[in-house]
Amino acid sequence: MASTADTPRSRQLGAELRQARKASGMTTHQLGRQLDRSHTHVSRWETGKLTPSEADTSAVLGILGVTGEERDRLLKLARDAGDPNWVAPGVDRQLAALTEYERTARTIVDVQPLLIPGLLQTAEYARSIMIGAGATRGEADQRVTFRLGRRDVLTQRDPVKLVAVIGEHALRYPPCEPGVMLEQLRHLISWTELPNVSLGAIPLEQRYTPALEGPFVLLEFERTKPVVHLEHYRSSTTITDAKDVADYQTAADSLRQTTMSPDTTTQLITKIIEELKEAT
Repeated sequence: MASTADTPRSRQLGAELRQARKASGMTTHQLGRQLDRSHTHVSRWETGKLTPSEADTSAVLGILGVTGEERDRLLKLARDAGDPNWVAPGVDRQLAALTEYERTARTIVDVQPLLIPGLLQTAEYARSIMIGAGATRGEADQRVTFRLGRRDVLTQRDPVKLVAVIGEHALRYPPCEPGVMLEQLRHLISWTELPNVSLGAIPLEQRYTPALEGPFVLLEFERTKPVVHLEHYRSSTTITDAKDVADYQTAADSLRQTTMSPDTTTQLITKIIEELKEAT
């Protein structure tokens, strides 16, 4: 039988169990003693390196006081943990797993033909998109706060390397007010000062590239297999199947060959900033 360890659902389950444990005020040692498990075993559950059985998950939830629909949802994650790919309605359903992937990644390749990559978005740019997609102001503010917190992976002591592949369309045709876009473009320039952040623009005149098929995020790790995350209008998908992920790795390599160099991309952004300033 295929292992359930380190699948998208096991990562999500572990991250949510960790959140529930912290909310209860318990340590891994305390929880482990009540379960007759070591604290390292509990920690491996919480990182998705091991997947608790449905019975173990039920025991954890009982100790932590998680009941009702939330308990049922987490038990279903435990039951379905073996699926290497995960399609979930609602883009927020996989955020805990995605955040854990970002936190532990060595390299993130974020391909965005029409929007600025999420980790590089300003608060106002992100808020504008979220409200445009139907979120209330309160919902957008909450999501923006969470998104800005995820950027810490780029500035921490041992930062993740980010390769951002951005369509020139995303730079030239803003989905927000001109002033918001102007701030966003300046913000992009500031990110290029970090040695672990690389920007490459896909020229408008470029013919076919895999980016035309849609955005994707490839996350690669030191010791575990790579993962692909896809975010759609009202759902998200996480892919770990080796053959599928290999296809996305090939696509990422192809895109790196067709994008502008980081220096040329910075020059393009600077030029677009000047054009936008003249037009406003």
